[in-house]
Amino acid sequence: MENPEKKIKMLVVGITMNCAGTEKSFLSFLSCLDFERFDVTLLLAKREGLLLDQLPPEVRVEVMEKYGDMFLLSGKNAARTLIDCFVKENLLTLFEILPYFLGSVFTKGERRASIATKMWLHFMEKMPAVRESYDVAVAYWGDRTMFYMCDKVKADKKIAWLHFDYKNPPRDNDIYLPYFKKCDRVVTVSAAIDESLRSELPEISDRCVMMENITNPKQIWDLALRGESYPDAHFHGKRILTIGRISEQKGLDLVVPVLKRLREENYDIRWYVLGDGEESYRQQLSEKLLDAGVADMMLFLGTTPNPYSYLRDCDIYAQPSRHEGKPISVEEAKIMYKPILATRYLSAPEQLENGELGVLCDVSSDGIYEGIKKLLDSPALCDRLTETLSRRKFGNSGEIEKFYDMIK
Repeated sequence: MENPEKKIKMLVVGITMNCAGTEKSFLSFLSCLDFERFDVTLLLAKREGLLLDQLPPEVRVEVMEKYGDMFLLSGKNAARTLIDCFVKENLLTLFEILPYFLGSVFTKGERRASIATKMWLHFMEKMPAVRESYDVAVAYWGDRTMFYMCDKVKADKKIAWLHFDYKNPPRDNDIYLPYFKKCDRVVTVSAAIDESLRSELPEISDRCVMMENITNPKQIWDLALRGESYPDAHFHGKRILTIGRISEQKGLDLVVPVLKRLREENYDIRWYVLGDGEESYRQQLSEKLLDAGVADMMLFLGTTPNPYSYLRDCDIYAQPSRHEGKPISVEEAKIMYKPILATRYLSAPEQLENGELGVLCDVSSDGIYEGIKKLLDSPALCDRLTETLSRRKFGNSGEIEKFYDMIK
């Protein structure tokens, strides 16, 4: 594969460069990549996101001009997106949409998600293939980028990244297995995710490679020492921070009863959220906060390319998620020696070493309440966690060697 006289031609299929875990992980991956050996093209669905400016100058950015919105397809924008991308060209396409629409109306849960994925794959067939050929193609953003890479990109080797727990929410094996088999390697970002995928799809065990998200402690601390912090400088209570997309997955609605109980017990706290998200969920969340009388206790800070100054100044980092892969924000909180509360998503025991590096709790309002109370009531515990983390050596730039091995 490698030719010392010629760079390795690599295409990475992405979606946007928004301020999210996958994008931050990708930037860390690039920070370790040897550009003397690689000629990198990043194909984005949309040229947007606050992290665009952080891409290395060596990376060539291209955009899916017409069909990029398909990678952002959701229940709320599906009709408009399909009309703009396909129906305007051919009205008969409406008859292709109808069976999927009816199927989704009369089904729920896993079956409905499967129908939505099948519809996406059906319309992906109408997208043009990438013209150039590559030595290596990488689907770093997961699901849809993997489907597209497998069917629309010509490359000698194809590598897919799996940032999430394959079993939660459940995927349709009949859809995913054939695509995983088209990949030369499937990268999992934690031991727990790796084990979960192998147990569910043993047929691809020989293709699975566990490669952790790369973190750069020096870069994180450098950014933490500059940039804005909390707007309410007058507040002297405890600051709890969550970084992530505002969605049901992240479990912020579970926090509402927690805030109500803590207010009734006269705790002086504020819970801050860094990230954008689903407008409908945020509206529902805001209504729940108002109904519970705690709207002033949860502050939404929006998005920022530098969350580390906020992380620097918080008292507790909290990850109240219903399910996760291996959230990079928890790794960043560890690097900054913060007391951490995390629900027991798949890789949480691995990340926090079964409670040695933070507090683990059940995925419930009661669990989060008990975990937060434990940290608020015990300064000695917080000090111990901070001291334990400060003695650890973080940073794993050597993980890039696993990628080099994959393409040999």
